Amino acid sequence: LALVVLVGAGLMVESVARLLEVEPGFNPHNVLTLHISLPQKNIYYGPPEHARFCQDLAAKVGSLTGVTSVGAVSHLPLQGNAGRGFIIEGQSDPGPEHQPGASYSVTCPGYFRTLDVPLLKGREFAHNDTVSAPGVIVISQAMARRYWPKEDPVGKRIKIGYFDSHEPWLTVVGVVGDVRRWGLDSEVRPEFFRPYTQAAWPVMTIVVRTALAPASYTMSVKKALAEIEPEQPVSDIATLEEVVRDSVGSRRFPMLLLSSFALLALALAAVGITGVVSYAVTQRTHEIGIRLALGAQPRDVLRLIVGGSMTWALAGVLLGVAGAAAVTRFLSDLLYGVRPTDPLVICAVSLILFGVAFLASYIPARRSMRVDPIAALRCE
Repeated sequence: LALVVLVGAGLMVESVARLLEVEPGFNPHNVLTLHISLPQKNIYYGPPEHARFCQDLAAKVGSLTGVTSVGAVSHLPLQGNAGRGFIIEGQSDPGPEHQPGASYSVTCPGYFRTLDVPLLKGREFAHNDTVSAPGVIVISQAMARRYWPKEDPVGKRIKIGYFDSHEPWLTVVGVVGDVRRWGLDSEVRPEFFRPYTQAAWPVMTIVVRTALAPASYTMSVKKALAEIEPEQPVSDIATLEEVVRDSVGSRRFPMLLLSSFALLALALAAVGITGVVSYAVTQRTHEIGIRLALGAQPRDVLRLIVGGSMTWALAGVLLGVAGAAAVTRFLSDLLYGVRPTDPLVICAVSLILFGVAFLASYIPARRSMRVDPIAALRCE
């Protein structure tokens, strides 16, 4: 049983470790994130009520000492998204059931630069992309591959809504790298972005890249935001690295739970083996005395006691491996990049358990080396 729990814990630890090594498509180091609500009459569609929000953000927060760049986004990666259906200019009506769609976010200029999302083609948003200027969008590489696989998407146009909608055409002005928005364990999906200055959103996440530890800038950033929106509180303050770690929470809790049970099982196994071997040494004191009287060396007696204990330990490990191979299949939905029967994990856990069994046997078995054969025989 101990080995089964240990293997489960080992698989979960390996899975979480591999998941956190996945490249998310952005650089989470030295980035502070804060949520702020903004005044907006038409909640999910522009124009923005605070038209100069992005400019004020760049001026107030971007000018703070130690802040290297700042931006904002409606949906931070790994924290949900919105979706929009659209029509591609020049294509026939696909009908409501086959309409193209993609994840949708609203950003301020500087967002991609702040998160180190690479700009692959064209340009990022600028502060002059206002409601009086032509509508623009930036798309992800995945969206470019899906809808314009053999063409340059820059300059192409889409219209949000159905074929006969009266929404304005939006021109692709840039292509950025893919981000694992849905989770580190998910495949990248198409997404596109609109500038806040043309299509507002009621809640924006401020992202601030700093030269030093981002948490130390919290008070100064909050004070600057209070000058921009004095009546709007700031919430959900966290570093982007914390956001990434929290995104694997569904796996982290089972990992911690299994690890706790595994340590408890390992401790109980060690205590149990120590107790059994100690009792065996006590019961075999007369036998040990006879062996020593007949010329056996203390190390021979030690080898006898430990060898017998390790034979049972080996049998237990083999049975545990078989049990683990059957039980860990139920963990397959929680694993990432590792099989339920991963041989490296099973071998490592088996060696750990075998090593603990050896120490738990060796320590009490050393008492057999100090048995006085005369005293043992006289006692009998």
